[in-house]
Amino acid sequence: MTAAIEQWQRAQDAAFGTRGPRVDTPAGAERFLERAGIVLRYNASPGLPLPSLQRVFAGDDPDPPAATRAIELTNHLLGTRTGIEVHVIAGRVGVAHRRIMPALYALVRRGRALDAVEGLSLQARTALALLRQRKAVSAGDVRQRLSLRPDPRHDPAYAALGELMRVLLVDRGPFEIPKTGIAYLPKAGYPYHLFHEAHADLVAASKNLSIESATDAFLSAYLAAAAFGRAPKLATMFRLFLSRTEIDLSLERLVERRCLKVETVGSAAYHVWTGAGRVPPRSHR
Repeated sequence: MTAAIEQWQRAQDAAFGTRGPRVDTPAGAERFLERAGIVLRYNASPGLPLPSLQRVFAGDDPDPPAATRAIELTNHLLGTRTGIEVHVIAGRVGVAHRRIMPALYALVRRGRALDAVEGLSLQARTALALLRQRKAVSAGDVRQRLSLRPDPRHDPAYAALGELMRVLLVDRGPFEIPKTGIAYLPKAGYPYHLFHEAHADLVAASKNLSIESATDAFLSAYLAAAAFGRAPKLATMFRLFLSRTEIDLSLERLVERRCLKVETVGSAAYHVWTGAGRVPPRSHR
């Protein structure tokens, strides 16, 4: 690793809280998500440049009290709507700060109507119909409507709700942590709501963004925290809502605005955040 890459990696580790002290207060959790922007909800992965809430809140090998505290802090972020759970980043369960969500919503939805169900499975459509009827459901409610038993290897209810979350039709909110038993297994289950009703202000803000401006806002938010990135990795992480061409064109625009600079190490091109120039305006505050 060259000295330049080591320097960029140190900046990324500092922003991602990789080696820093645990965050253990609600205010600290809010500050961390504001700085990081996009995070994994659960475990970090080697080679995946995203911070992990579980690592930052509880450490890599948490004891039960630390693990419960991590759940409490994550619930706080979701409950205050500082963060929104998303299932479109790198194939993992993530949490995005609310300032990033209008751009992400615009990129995922691409102007599709809320009643557009093309491409959704029959089970996902059934789950969506139940949500429109009841406004809030659990996976158990969906399983009962589907008249299917849970399968430890493949739960049809979670699969249907996950499908809806990947197109931002459904939002999963905070849950009531049980006083006894396993902290992440609430008796009533995880609550699911219609995304456009749970976050009407963010959906409204997304309508002011073109795909081009949303791409610039999203990538600049990520790279401002990550310190650096490579286009192939960005294309892999964000493949569910951005094409490689859209990423390349956005990186060119950010370089022109002097938000990024291109550094070549060996045969690889790195896009490094400069913090200078004209940063694309935030889409929501």
